[in-house]
Amino acid sequence: MNRAIAFAALVFVAAFGLSARAAEPSADFDFLFRLGMLEGHLMVGNELIEAKQVQLGLPHFGHPVKEIYQDVSPYLEAKKFPPFDKQLIALEAAMTAAPNAPATEAKYKEVIATVHKARALAPEQVRASLPEMIKVCASTIDAASGEYGEAVEQGKIAQVVEYHDSRGYLEYAAQQVTELKAAHPDPASQAKLAKFSAVLAKAQAIVGDLLPAPTPKATLAEYRAIAGEATAIAKQ
Repeated sequence: MNRAIAFAALVFVAAFGLSARAAEPSADFDFLFRLGMLEGHLMVGNELIEAKQVQLGLPHFGHPVKEIYQDVSPYLEAKKFPPFDKQLIALEAAMTAAPNAPATEAKYKEVIATVHKARALAPEQVRASLPEMIKVCASTIDAASGEYGEAVEQGKIAQVVEYHDSRGYLEYAAQQVTELKAAHPDPASQAKLAKFSAVLAKAQAIVGDLLPAPTPKATLAEYRAIAGEATAIAKQ
């Protein structure tokens, strides 16, 4: 999973022309991008729990704290935001012990609220910027394509957890696009978001089945091409 995130970060560097001196994405972009991955895991994990697919859902409550939190924690510390890794660990434990209990659902909602509060640490001018947030969404789609690539082996969906990673990342991107549509009602912004939404919908169709059939709906090359379309729109 981290390989896909790293690849998407490199794509951002290449696609959006950062200088050699700034060979990493900006701190704000990187934070928003990685926090989105964390939320995408939680979203798809909860979706699987609600569908009574507990064993498929549980990894997505472990991965945020095991693989992503350490990447966002320096930003949280710099902004003096209270750490919430223990909150994530408690949620994973609750999902393991009593996935369908009302108290567990309450913990899930509390964690999502914390994630949204953390997102507000990024400067408002970045979060309110249509160009910047479309770049975040485009890189999220690219990361989703990378997860899909890890899911498919010899023409089959062999790693379902990676398939669900892809699905969760796209759900996060879709959530952000919905918010952008509400925040940018002007015709030019709406037209750009409509184009981006159409590309996002093509990616979502590839992972549209919560429980995928063995035969994938698209090749990795096809998914990568869709991610490329998203990046092209973000550069406009």
